[in-house]
Amino acid sequence: MRSLRSVSLLVAVLVACGPKPTPSITPTLPGDGDTHVAKPTEPPPGPKVDDPWAGRTDLIATPAVKPPQKLDLPEVKRFTLPNGLKVLIVKDTRLPIVSMQLAVRAGRADEPRARLGVSEFAADMLVKGTTRRKALDIAKAIDFVGGGLGVDASFEATIASCKVLTKNTNVCLDLLPDVMLNPSFPTDEMARVREQLLGGVRSRLDDAGTMASIQVQNLLWGNEHVRGWVTDEASVKAITRDDLVAWHKAWFAPDNALLAIAGDVDPAKLEKDLGKAFGGWKKRAVPPHPAYADPKQEGIRIRLVDKPKQTQTQIRIAQLGIRHSDPRFFDSLVWNYTLGGGAFSSRLMKVVRSAGGKTYGASSAFDRNLDRGTFVASTFTRNAEAVNTAKLVLGEIAKMAKDGPTESEVSDAIANIAGSYAVRFEGADDVTSALLGAELHGFGEEYVENYALRVGKVDAASAKAAAHDILAPDKVVIVMVGDAAELKPLLDKEGWHYDLVKFTDPIGGGSGAVAPPPPVDPKAEAAGRAILDDALKAKGGADKLKALKGIDMKASGTITGQGQTLDIEIERRFALPDQIRVDVTIAHQIQVAYAVAKGAGWQKSPQGVADVPAEQLDQLDHQRWTDPEFVLLRHLEKGAVVRALPDQTDKGVAYALVNITSADGAHTVTLFIDKKTKLIKQLAYPDQGDVSFDMFDDYKDVGGIKIAHKRASKNGAEELSLTVDKIELNPAMDAALFARPAK
Repeated sequence: MRSLRSVSLLVAVLVACGPKPTPSITPTLPGDGDTHVAKPTEPPPGPKVDDPWAGRTDLIATPAVKPPQKLDLPEVKRFTLPNGLKVLIVKDTRLPIVSMQLAVRAGRADEPRARLGVSEFAADMLVKGTTRRKALDIAKAIDFVGGGLGVDASFEATIASCKVLTKNTNVCLDLLPDVMLNPSFPTDEMARVREQLLGGVRSRLDDAGTMASIQVQNLLWGNEHVRGWVTDEASVKAITRDDLVAWHKAWFAPDNALLAIAGDVDPAKLEKDLGKAFGGWKKRAVPPHPAYADPKQEGIRIRLVDKPKQTQTQIRIAQLGIRHSDPRFFDSLVWNYTLGGGAFSSRLMKVVRSAGGKTYGASSAFDRNLDRGTFVASTFTRNAEAVNTAKLVLGEIAKMAKDGPTESEVSDAIANIAGSYAVRFEGADDVTSALLGAELHGFGEEYVENYALRVGKVDAASAKAAAHDILAPDKVVIVMVGDAAELKPLLDKEGWHYDLVKFTDPIGGGSGAVAPPPPVDPKAEAAGRAILDDALKAKGGADKLKALKGIDMKASGTITGQGQTLDIEIERRFALPDQIRVDVTIAHQIQVAYAVAKGAGWQKSPQGVADVPAEQLDQLDHQRWTDPEFVLLRHLEKGAVVRALPDQTDKGVAYALVNITSADGAHTVTLFIDKKTKLIKQLAYPDQGDVSFDMFDDYKDVGGIKIAHKRASKNGAEELSLTVDKIELNPAMDAALFARPAK
């Protein structure tokens, strides 16, 4: 009496799916990267034009470019509180403002694949309630003094910021420790934050640029590296309050944090105040940060993301980058400014926009993280120009790798990068951000002070050497997001091999929100099997379940979706090993049905009888495998992978969590088992790129087997709630029940 998605499909009059997706191929680009790269040509000389400004002596001369200057920071006071919290204070009297930024070294890079999005979810929840204050109280407290308070999670850290007038410093000293140390993660606020996060995930389907940027990271880093993982709806929906509590408990320790403060403050007094404010934060060990091997990149790989009716194509070309600590970092700032980081003065902008007339903009950038990041070039153009534009970008990357920037380009880049550096520090919060970033990457304030000087030491030779060492135009990945109907002929004409995916497909196969990836820890496997053995006994025992030949179950209730709730009646017949028939009556008048037998199926609606598409057959097979009456037998099947997951507690009930994956990896389900009764209370399983949850209650003994008589399913905004009215074990079933009706 389950599978909300199947019932929803029936309600939608069982619309058949389209053809199977095209099988993927390994994409490579012929040649060494030069063969299909267009070489920019010089425009033909035009007619000579007289310059009316030539020879004038009364014009204001362009001021001479000043050499890079050291940034004069006030003295930085450093100390460490007894609990291990490192503190940096800069006295800045320009304005009567104080800015505090507290960073915890835990972010997107530390998330397990099964809980993608937990760092951002937790960060957003920190200001939604503490053990002392509700969300509204926190908002009122900071608004009353005209200040700002917020928390955000980045790739490497979770950072809380508080900014107020100096006279209200005590407000930050009260609120900042409270939200970081004492979050309550209220469930009502979780629902609102979850919807906001889901909105962000869904919005990328409408934003081809964002889609291209996400796809290129996945293509470059793959599904075994955290940089290649993509937070999806399934992962956001799978995050529980216990996950947030566990994340906070694991990483939020004072000796894993850093506090930077700048403003019109008294450092000596502030040191005492901080000791009181953060004194209750107890030191404790944190887990080691995960480490991943860099992917091997051979040749050029292309992914075409089909977004029908898209008139423009978003293009991303990416390769492995460098670490922030790389000695070639400042050289790379210069060559990348010349290539695509310098806006309208960059080569990409000139060649792709001005000379080529292909697009309005093109740029390039590289990450600056503790680990090795990504170098990526970005542009967009009309579909008809997508391949030619990609050639132009590849050509400029290849030219930079071979020849580097010119002396003139290096001088211009240094003047712009170093010259604009000092203007970044307009306020106290700019100072704290810079100091915090440097400190998190193992640099001191010297890095901030001498940044412009370091840029000024780059010359054409060092920039050329760095570009030559780092750029690998024959080892890149290319993503194009556009209308495949227009793009495929262009790619095929060039002989470029590519993977074709739909823009709605789970990126990289999805987040793995329901089950963590193998390998399985032997201890976790043994613990999981022990839990399942106990649950099997509580259910009635393996012998009784294996003796079942069929079940006939009738239930009634409601289905909610698309803004309305309807009455529903279901009869489900299951004849082992693989025959299923489900009859549904909606609103006491609409009757639909489907049946599957021996690998084929049919579906009946008011519109008539049709075959069940192959894609839905796979889905129905997964439902059979996860059936609540037989799922406890799955771990006994040959090759089944079992792992115990961390226990969870919800509304005072403790649950043991176990994941089972079939030997072929085609099926997976996570069981939530009541630790007291040993009965299944919930199942979670992937469902067409989403996660469905089935809940069970009111167990009754039927022929020696415990069967839940209250059942509910939830998938996104759709809900199914049922009460079992009648159940019969091993009933006589006519084979005609499963035969395809004539009409």
